[in-house]
Formats: sequence, C-alpha cells, structure tokens
Amino acid sequence: MGSNKNFNDKWIRGVGILLIGIAFAFIFGLRPGNPKFIEWISISVLTTFISWIVTRQFGIIIWKRFPWEKNPLIHILIVLAFILFFTIAIIGLVFVIDLLIYGNTPDYWKTHRSLHIAILIVFIFAVVIHEAVFLFFLWKRELTHAADLEKENIRSKFEALKNHVNPHFLFNSLGTLASLINTEKEKATQYVNEFSKIYRYFLEVNSNDFVSIEEELNFIDSYIYLQKIRYGEGFTFINRIDKEYCKSFILPLTLQLLIENALKHNTTSSQLPMNIEIFVDENRQVIVVKNNYQPRKTEESTKTGLINLEQRYMSFVGKTIIYQHDDRFFSVEIPIISN
Repeated sequence: MGSNKNFNDKWIRGVGILLIGIAFAFIFGLRPGNPKFIEWISISVLTTFISWIVTRQFGIIIWKRFPWEKNPLIHILIVLAFILFFTIAIIGLVFVIDLLIYGNTPDYWKTHRSLHIAILIVFIFAVVIHEAVFLFFLWKRELTHAADLEKENIRSKFEALKNHVNPHFLFNSLGTLASLINTEKEKATQYVNEFSKIYRYFLEVNSNDFVSIEEELNFIDSYIYLQKIRYGEGFTFINRIDKEYCKSFILPLTLQLLIENALKHNTTSSQLPMNIEIFVDENRQVIVVKNNYQPRKTEESTKTGLINLEQRYMSFVGKTIIYQHDDRFFSVEIPIISN
C-alpha cells in the first residue's frame, strides 16, 4: 500500500510544491513590495518542499507498519504526533536560519507568529493531502481486489454450471441417439455430427470470457437440431438476428442456457408446443430471447441459471440482463457487447 510503485506524485513535486509555497506566502500577507519578498518566498517554498518530502516518506513508512485498515486509531494518533513533532522541528529550523542570518532578534517569537502558523498549516495541508492520496490508493486496491474476487467467484460458478449442464445434456442426448440408431441411421449419423460440434464448442469457449454472436449462433444451430430431434413437433425455434450484429459479442453459452431453461421449465409437447424466438431490439441494443409461457405444474423454478447469468453480465460487462413474463410470454434481454 505504501510503496512508491503505487504512490506516484512526481507531477505534484515538480510543479505543485513551488506553486503551493508561493501561494501560502501570499495568503499570509507577503506582497511584491516587501523588502524581504524573495527571502520569505524562498523560505515558504523550502518549508513546503521539506514538509512534502518528509511527509511523503513518513506516509510510506506509517502505511507499511501501521496500515489504516488494521488499526485506524493508532494510525491517527501517530499522524497527529508526527504533525506536532515535525512542525516544532521545522519552526526550530527556521529559527536557526533566521538566527544565523540576522543574529538574535528581539521579540522573534511574537513578530514571527504568522510565519509559524503558516508553517503549521502548510504541514497539516501536506499531511492531509498525502493521507487522502494513500486512502484513495487503499480504496482503489480494495475495490479492484473485490472486483477480482467477484469475477473469480462468478467464473467458478460458470464452470460449475457448465459441468452440471454437460452431464445432464449428455444423458438426454445419448438417450435420443440410442432411439435413432435402430430406426433412422442417417439421422443418427447427422445427430452425432451435430453433437460433436456442440462438445467442440464447449471445449473452445472453456477459457473465453466473450464470444462473437456469430460463433454462438453457429453453436445454437447444432444445439437446436438435437432439441428438435428430441421434442419433434413440440418445439420450434426462429432466429431473427441480422448478420450486421454477428461481429458483436456476448458471454459464451448465453443463448444455450436460455433455450435450455425454456425447455426445462415449460411444458413442451405436440399439443402445447414450445416456441422460442430470438431477435435484436435495435433501439435498446439488446438480444431478446422470447418464448411462450407455460410453466410445468410440478416444478417451481429457482432461477439459478438466470441469476448466474445476471451476475456474469454485471461483472464482465457492467450491464445486467432483464427477464420478465406475463400470462403469455417469458422474455430475457441480453446486452450486446460492441467492443
């Protein structure tokens, strides 16, 4: 936290010390007509420079040995003691310089009260600035760390979801394939080809955070083929996404999860067919996955898949998905990732 690597104030040291030193001299009444103008400007800039460098080094040490997040009270007490000690030291240094230049000055402490107050304020100002900068870096580090943990958590949930989906999907697919082998060998061959494309895609996107919409749609074509074989007339799927959106991106397996959810949680039969449609809402720049709403009577959805997908989009894209339903339709809106 207190390393020079994280705490870069070169631009302040290069210009800020000079400007602040001059500004404080003017704040406390110094004007160009003063016979000691150059002298007091120099003292003010020197005081600011020493305050800044000492404060900076002190900040690095204290943030290493007494970090704010572990014991803020001790940290504050040490900072206050530091301000008191080094203010006295700087005032003593100015007194020695004045003594060497002008000799013993009567009523020195009374006539230089404003200067001493200025030194105290400069020093407090320098400490406050450095503490604020260090706190900012602490906040930034913790925020980044929390975001990284959240991403890792969501990524691990995604891996767990894929590991759950694959065996479940494998079991159903092999059951369908077994029924085809004895009755429709050509269709069984095509089924195996599409099945292999699906698992190749699972392997390809295993470490990808994003995929193009075109890649996802190609994968969905194979996935839909298998589902149509399984459900027959009980399932229809319409893709209305224009080619102009195919180079944009979404998170991998987004569409597969939504289609699987629709088939899993709704009645699907030739009497009550499941109709799924995907299209782009150009005004809102989202992909809409829409299906007729006919929930299974014996099952209540926990929406685990949707919640996981919602967290993934919020973490990786900074936007969330939107899902809603009425008595007729269930729809999910997925943000399109342009870059």
